[in-house]
Amino acid sequence: MKKKSYQLKDIEKILTFVPPLFIVAFAILALITLFITIEFRQNSKIELYHQQQHFLKENYLKEYAHLVKKNVDKNLANIEDKLKRSVYLANGIAIGLSESRDKSFAKNTFINRVKELERSSNIKFLIFDKNYSVEYGEDIAQSITSLIFGKKVDKEHIRVTLMYISSQGSEVAMSWRNDLTQTIQLSYFVYNSSLSLYIGAFSSIDYFKNLTTTAYINAISSAIYNPEGFYFWVYDKDEKRVYNLDNKLEWKLNKKPPKESVLYDLKRYNLSIGISRKDAFYDNKEILKIKQSFNSKRESVASIIIVVMMILLLFTVIFSNYIKKIFSYFNKNQERKSKQISRLKERYELAIIASNDGLWDSNFKSNKTFFSKKWLDMLGYKKSDMNSFKDWLNIIHPNDLKRVKQELANHIKNSNSGHFICEYRLKKQNGEYIWVLGRGKAFVDKDGKIARLSMMSMDIDEKKEADKKLKALVEKEVEKNEKKRRLLIQQNKMAAMGEMIGAIAHQWRQPLNNISLVLYFIRDNAKNREFIEQKLDSFINRALSQIEYMSNTIDDFRYFFQPSKAKREFKVIKAIKSSINIIESSLEKNGIRVNISGEEFSVYGYENEFKQAILNILSNAKDAIVSKKSQKGEFQGKIVITLDGNSIKIYNNGGNAKQDVLERMFEPYFTTKFEDKGTGIGLYMTKMIIEKSMNGEIIAQNKDEGVEFIIRFSND
Repeated sequence: MKKKSYQLKDIEKILTFVPPLFIVAFAILALITLFITIEFRQNSKIELYHQQQHFLKENYLKEYAHLVKKNVDKNLANIEDKLKRSVYLANGIAIGLSESRDKSFAKNTFINRVKELERSSNIKFLIFDKNYSVEYGEDIAQSITSLIFGKKVDKEHIRVTLMYISSQGSEVAMSWRNDLTQTIQLSYFVYNSSLSLYIGAFSSIDYFKNLTTTAYINAISSAIYNPEGFYFWVYDKDEKRVYNLDNKLEWKLNKKPPKESVLYDLKRYNLSIGISRKDAFYDNKEILKIKQSFNSKRESVASIIIVVMMILLLFTVIFSNYIKKIFSYFNKNQERKSKQISRLKERYELAIIASNDGLWDSNFKSNKTFFSKKWLDMLGYKKSDMNSFKDWLNIIHPNDLKRVKQELANHIKNSNSGHFICEYRLKKQNGEYIWVLGRGKAFVDKDGKIARLSMMSMDIDEKKEADKKLKALVEKEVEKNEKKRRLLIQQNKMAAMGEMIGAIAHQWRQPLNNISLVLYFIRDNAKNREFIEQKLDSFINRALSQIEYMSNTIDDFRYFFQPSKAKREFKVIKAIKSSINIIESSLEKNGIRVNISGEEFSVYGYENEFKQAILNILSNAKDAIVSKKSQKGEFQGKIVITLDGNSIKIYNNGGNAKQDVLERMFEPYFTTKFEDKGTGIGLYMTKMIIEKSMNGEIIAQNKDEGVEFIIRFSND
């Protein structure tokens, strides 16, 4: 079978009809693809919107529940603190009365004073001696005994209850819970050895459910947490009623909770917490906006495709007519085009080099140089101003001329190896200089002499200026980032202030109590001449020593939180002990021992930043030990600090860390604690301080039953 031979007419038909058909088919395919893609993106965005709203409500509910729980816990803590103060005050009175020789009188006087405290503070007292005989508060003793033994209570039951209280220690806080009635009563006991009495204070009985429900209602009414566009409601499953339905601060009967996709159930109290939008049609409006947006996109893109298709069809018609003319003149022009091939090839090479930038071409045989209009406009010259290769050399900047000549000579010598490329400055008509990028090609004759030089010049003055500004900006940003890093270190130090203030309060509590006791004792003996003459100065000095201790505590914290102004050499052990002093009371409270061993050495750096780094490690060690105690029971917590040469090893027995935790421990914002317990910035800042500010190294590894941090400094 013979192959079909195509003639010019066949080619003409193909070029006339195939492009329009192809354009129409492509346009239809593009429209189908467009509608499928936009429909998919629209559905995805609507689904994403629903997920975002669900996640947003869920987060708001969690934050709201967490905030209310904190308020409930805070109320219980305030009650316990009030009980402590009342017991300390009663104990102080007992100590003051213990000086009396008549113990019976002292005991009776003390009980009368306790009754006055009861009436003024809404607190019940229970007082019994070491033989477990109730001196005051029989009704309280019976009440708490009934929680243990049931409704039938006799003296032996009360005695056993009092023995249990005394067995808890000389100073103890206790809570008495009734799971049947969902009530709680807090108490605090101390033992007064002077009068051989156990002194206890009891809060009023509170109902768990009422406390919790009231806390949620107060949170809604006071709007302490009120996300924009939302409101919270509380549903009582027992009472079949809902509070703040339709954002109205009142209770309404409702057999079922409002229909809501996100609920927070408090099963223990048969309560549900929910969140709703103030605008019930808000979601529908947002979804409608999304659909309208995508409909607009469909119409816009479809219009563009159709317009482009029409334009392309128009061009194909023009192209077809043009092809017909080309074919008609093809034979006539063939001979003429053949003659021009060599010249067009040379021009094509020049065009590739020159692109759209300024072009000049120098013919050394005819001694003529051509400067393009764009090149002349770029420098502000007229055609009559530039006529030769020498004129080009004369406008090169004196500082660049020698280098340009040398590179041009090297290019002429190796003209077959590539193109001439060089950056230099040219003088404009107004006397200013601009940077240009010169790219060209030298053509040599058979004798190796230059015959022609074609050059393209690109204006890169703005690029050079931009590079200069960028360099300055980078240097400025580097300096700014260093300041931010220092500020972040100080902010991290300030973030620890909450815990530090708690430490100050703990360290001040005993001195304040001692001063209070001294003042009560002085008041009770103010009329005793023998006391004034012999003991008054002693008690005043005792109070002044407590005040001085409190003042020194404040100074320690104030100096610790001042940022270091400059690097200097400082002693490591001294700095570590300063950090330990900041949380010493917290360590003692949690039964954690700290041991320092090794020889002292000095390092060069920011002392207070180093103290903050050590404090971050100690705080993490303390938290790990406390967490382990809460999970596995009491044990002797310890932190061991060892100095070895130019390294510091800090070990704690708070349990091993998981491998993935060890690997990410120093990353910013990585934490294994709850959101309200840690920010994840402490150990990251520690690493920045040790490695960036002090040119050291810090690593963490598991060791024995805990984690060991190793800090190494260079010998320089």
